[in-house]
Amino acid sequence: MRIKLWGVRGSLPSPLSGDNIESKIRKALSLAKPGDISSEESIDSFIRSLPLSVRGTYGGNTTSIQVETGSGDVIILDCGSGLRPLGTELMKGDFGQGKGVANIFLSHTHWDHIQGIPFFVPFYIKGNRFNFYSAFPDLKKRLDHQQVFSHFPVTFDYLQSTKEFFTLGAEDELFLNGTRVLNKIMPHPGGAYGFRIEDNGRVLVYTSDCEFNINEIDNIENYHQFFADADVAIFDTQYTFDEAINKLDFGHSSSAIAIDIAGMFNIKRLILFHHEPNYDDEKLEYMLFNARTYLGMSPKRAGGLNVDIAHEGLEIAL
Repeated sequence: MRIKLWGVRGSLPSPLSGDNIESKIRKALSLAKPGDISSEESIDSFIRSLPLSVRGTYGGNTTSIQVETGSGDVIILDCGSGLRPLGTELMKGDFGQGKGVANIFLSHTHWDHIQGIPFFVPFYIKGNRFNFYSAFPDLKKRLDHQQVFSHFPVTFDYLQSTKEFFTLGAEDELFLNGTRVLNKIMPHPGGAYGFRIEDNGRVLVYTSDCEFNINEIDNIENYHQFFADADVAIFDTQYTFDEAINKLDFGHSSSAIAIDIAGMFNIKRLILFHHEPNYDDEKLEYMLFNARTYLGMSPKRAGGLNVDIAHEGLEIAL
């Protein structure tokens, strides 16, 4: 199973501003020594040595993840604005010839998870096939509503690819050529679902938009089948711990909660995800530092868990 992250933000896209870029340049120059800029090779080496928050960005697109199974099936998890660059990449292969097939699993239909659909070029190519899976029985109606003329100049039905919709029972499982996909309802206003993907003995858990507050933690064993022994969990950690306390019922979690849950269920690698749009790259880097510090405070909690933070372009092979 191969995983690639194309959108990692929550709520709304957050592109870099001119001030952000200037700050990165200033920081990089402050770290450079004369030898670091003495040749093309030394410049390249210096840039590679910089933290991502300085040399690049964690990304400003909203949630979209590409998964390729061992059987070659393409799975797309959510359709935020990160879907647009994913579409550009897919157009280089079968999807550019009208021969592509993909399976789309939508966690829910809040804007940041569907706003990339009108800008996904493979949808416009006749011959491409897309299977939509959701526990929401009115998913097609919801996507139609996003593209009524009062909201967008092109309707959803105008997109020339073949689009079929399949309703999943809440917390049911689905098999795609031997790959098992389990959906699990998550605590989030309006309802949202996480997905557990099992392929060739490896497990990916995706749970974007979930708020594990005290009430949910008291009932955490209800999530055992969903989280248990996952190789990778991509987990909503939109807020700092303090902000999560001040934003109860907003529907999002913190890295501390995610780490606690990962420890409870023997998750091997945790990816902090669904970043708050007001957090710049420096703050996201600081959040990762704090998460790893929290992890290290308890040997029992640490176990074999690794904690990373999502950024656009991150690729994971399982």
